[in-house]
Amino acid sequence: MILAASLVLALGLAEAAEVSVPADGHAFNPAWSQDGKWLAFELNQYEGSVDLYVVQVQNGQPVGTPRKVDVPGATSSFAAGGAMAAGAVWHPQGNLVFEGNSSGSPSRLYFWTPGGQRAAQLLTTSQVGGDLSWPAISRDGKTMVFVSDATGLGDIYTWEQATNAVKATAQSPFSEMAPRFDPTGAQIAFSRKNNGAEDLFVYAEGKPVPRIGGNGDQTRPTWADASSVVFFTNERGDEHWDIAQSGAPGDKKTLARDVRLPLRAAPAVSADGRWVAWGAATPEKSNKIYLTAVDGSKTVEVDTGMVAAGEPSLISAGGKVWLAYTALPSNSATWRQLHVMDVTSRVN
Repeated sequence: MILAASLVLALGLAEAAEVSVPADGHAFNPAWSQDGKWLAFELNQYEGSVDLYVVQVQNGQPVGTPRKVDVPGATSSFAAGGAMAAGAVWHPQGNLVFEGNSSGSPSRLYFWTPGGQRAAQLLTTSQVGGDLSWPAISRDGKTMVFVSDATGLGDIYTWEQATNAVKATAQSPFSEMAPRFDPTGAQIAFSRKNNGAEDLFVYAEGKPVPRIGGNGDQTRPTWADASSVVFFTNERGDEHWDIAQSGAPGDKKTLARDVRLPLRAAPAVSADGRWVAWGAATPEKSNKIYLTAVDGSKTVEVDTGMVAAGEPSLISAGGKVWLAYTALPSNSATWRQLHVMDVTSRVN
């Protein structure tokens, strides 16, 4: 459901290129490289393992067969033992960073270069222990933020590429998760568990500042610009996920209601911070991907011709805006498939 105050622009059936995946499983969490030339995504059979694939993209068309990125020590796709490679983010220099484990080992952070062999571990246990998760990289590539449970809770750490130094950044008696840098790299938005729910904070000038609390979870924040945080919220109840925007502490504006919550991704905000893409949880609207202006002024509907469309990811490259998303070809289909389309005309 979109807000009644929004201007809705309905467009015809969109043409999209399908990414052919050489294995069975549901495609989730597409993540574009910053130059739009590579697309990482997860493949999940809901049987305890998650595989990570990368495909090259040229002018909106997938090139060749997607390549599986192996975690050191992992044996095969969806093997017993629960190997996992997920949560991929791209460094501006072209390396892929993700969290992974194999055969019940701790979850650590790995990096991989397109065209390379197996991934390599990014941080040693002597630098920081525990399970590592939620990596995010500053826009200039100089700093990475992530979460470690070395203290028994989720605490936020930063890693400086130039010095290889790891620093505890935001620690508390509560669990922190999902940190994201703002476009300047000076602030980090994150969520913190509080009495079973999640509140949003912004770490700035050496301290965490409360941004949004209230009923339910305020979670998986990302940034539209240096002041505007976009996030998921279920304050209307566990079955109702919305997308909201906050421009200052205590300020909250709902942009979209009853959205299809991605498996692990933050809201898909365009590179210029003007748009957020989402799929609808309502079955009769799930054939579309929606593009809503972050200022709440309008929403564009893009008909995919499929069902259960969601997991969107946006990138600006080559003078165009590209949308990756996953969907079921029909209600009777077995697996979610990954697609890429040009949405430049929709957002101009």
